[in-house]
Amino acid sequence: MARGRLSQAVYPNGGAVQSGAETAMTIEKALIPKQHFSRFLAAREKSGALHFAAHSHHLWPDVTRAAAMACWDDAAARRDGKWDHIFGTVVPEAQGHIARRLGLSRPADVAFAPNTHEFVNRLLSCINGPSPLRVLSTDGEFHSFRRQSRRLEEAGLIELMRVPVEPFTDFEGRFEAALAGGRFDLVFFSQVFFDSGHAVKDLGRLCRAAADPETMIVIDGYHAFMALPVDLGAIEGRAFYLGGGYKYAMSGEGACFLHVPPECRLRPLNTGWYAEFGAL
Repeated sequence: MARGRLSQAVYPNGGAVQSGAETAMTIEKALIPKQHFSRFLAAREKSGALHFAAHSHHLWPDVTRAAAMACWDDAAARRDGKWDHIFGTVVPEAQGHIARRLGLSRPADVAFAPNTHEFVNRLLSCINGPSPLRVLSTDGEFHSFRRQSRRLEEAGLIELMRVPVEPFTDFEGRFEAALAGGRFDLVFFSQVFFDSGHAVKDLGRLCRAAADPETMIVIDGYHAFMALPVDLGAIEGRAFYLGGGYKYAMSGEGACFLHVPPECRLRPLNTGWYAEFGAL
């Protein structure tokens, strides 16, 4: 909501001062369409608790329950035939929604997995260079990458250079310099850092700093997706982009996605679980 519209919503009487309770009620009416969260709100009212948490701890909209029920009903009605519906209708529709939100021109380049850790492992398994792999990242990455990369580092499988996120004012310049000053197999950084909320302003700048086209660039967009406007049009051919629905998209667990650059020809050793459907 634009700031002007929000001001009108919060101060509908031309800016007249309201009491704290009146302001809280007006903001709630303006920003929280309560009818879409009826089940979570009903459960909250039974407990008598107030809810102020954000992202993964927020209330889920009713449509997420309807979606889970529809998934179960599809399996019951279609049995093994459900895969035609999933891959012919459900997946393309979801790819289209994500592509529109991210400014991507090819929805079919969006892949799905239950969590981003699975994507991290698949991407790592694409790199066939000599061990240890050279990785550039930051000291502010989310657990899905931080914990796995630390373990690989302990095992001597990767050499990891971490650029401190703070001070925020010159992070992009320092990361750009580190990238330009070395040769890396993998570059991994967040668009919005989970522990601070600091946002990278110019993704293209960091992507361009990787002169070697063989360097894999992966952007963790989980804390940016549906929290701020994102347009990947200028870098969709260069970078992978991770995200998911558990945080600001409010879709619950188990719905993560990866944008794959259109010309990518990498073949992961970790192939994922899918069988050859043509042989079923």
